[in-house]
Amino acid sequence: MGKNITKLRTNVATFLTCIAVCLLFGCATHTGSRNGQVFDAITDKPVEGVVVSYTWRYEGFLEDAIVGRGGEPVTNETMTDKDGKYFIPDTRIERKSSGEMFLLPEMVIIYKDKYAAYKLFREYKKDPVCRSFGYHDVQQIYQKNNNIVKLYPFKEGESHYQHLNWIGMHSPKTNKLLTKELGPEEELAHKENLKKYGGKK
Repeated sequence: MGKNITKLRTNVATFLTCIAVCLLFGCATHTGSRNGQVFDAITDKPVEGVVVSYTWRYEGFLEDAIVGRGGEPVTNETMTDKDGKYFIPDTRIERKSSGEMFLLPEMVIIYKDKYAAYKLFREYKKDPVCRSFGYHDVQQIYQKNNNIVKLYPFKEGESHYQHLNWIGMHSPKTNKLLTKELGPEEELAHKENLKKYGGKK
């Protein structure tokens, strides 16, 4: 009981501090820039035309506590150049309400057709490791700058439908470049379902 009261007091104090800071310094946060380079994990050559998608959102004071949902996500996307390099400029994330307290760590999705997607979940604040679909034993340490990414080829026999679900597990609808790049694989997933369910799904 005592621990719960202490935790409540801490949350209330933090909430009031955030409101004060918001009033004094403005209701937005700057993420800072991000950059890295993407390589083919087999050939070790840079990969051009890879979609790199970064998403942020605020943790809500009441939204996350009650319904597990905070502020609306904000996404900044780009594509790698001929050297496999990418750059995400500093992104301004607006607070939509005083209940949006903490800016959560970014979620990162790096994808190109015929490759297994590379994904960094928000939980990286505990474990900054990225994983690729179908290569769950392969871990890549994430860095905000000079991030080196190894893209692995999509494994034969893996489900395209499951791959898309894995990519979209937490993906907001604001991923326009990613959505476009996923088009060919969505067609394969559709054919896969038709073959599996005989057109029933």
